[in-house]
Amino acid sequence: MSLSELSPYLQRLLDLYDEKRKRFQWSFSLLLVGAIAFFFFIFFPYLTLLGNLEDCLAQQIACKPVETSILTQRFTEVTTSWGNIPISTAEAVMIFPVLVAAGITAVSAQLVGLMRLRQAIQKQVVSLDPSVDVTLIAPILLDPKRGILDLLAGGMALLFPGILGLFGTNLIYVRLSDLRSNLPYAQSAQFYHNLYMLSTLLILVSLLRVGLQFFQHYRNRA
Repeated sequence: MSLSELSPYLQRLLDLYDEKRKRFQWSFSLLLVGAIAFFFFIFFPYLTLLGNLEDCLAQQIACKPVETSILTQRFTEVTTSWGNIPISTAEAVMIFPVLVAAGITAVSAQLVGLMRLRQAIQKQVVSLDPSVDVTLIAPILLDPKRGILDLLAGGMALLFPGILGLFGTNLIYVRLSDLRSNLPYAQSAQFYHNLYMLSTLLILVSLLRVGLQFFQHYRNRA
């Protein structure tokens, strides 16, 4: 059966899949680029600055205060139509793992939805004509029919923001007391422990959910 002869229901599924695929690609690109850019241009340099300051104080030598560093101005000097962004660099660094966890949760939910929708399309196509290969119609990022290099590249791309989030959480724990001292206002240490524990669980559960859905999809095709 040719594509033009597919049922209207299947065509609606294909249109829905294409819309969700584009939305996923946009969301995933935003998460990946945003996480990498923030980590290497803001997060890691700022924590390095705090570490250098602590080393200076430990050695009792003169060093540049954190408040005079350009890193502390990268957010407060950004203006919008509503005025300056009311957040300090220290606050942005503190919430980085939380934002990564939220982004991975949203993106993984979109990817799992794509996989399930793809399975529904496959079942519909097979019921109409087993000779129609839906992978030619609706490819996705983690397609079991692709080569091993494509699978590894797609999997690593999906894992990378999570790795940055987990690594960032570890760095924050190392400098938690210094970060809290640079916040305009700070919660208790237990609050941050609970917050980062929740973020870590969200990252791990989201990635595990994608992995389970992928292997289930691969097993069904085997």
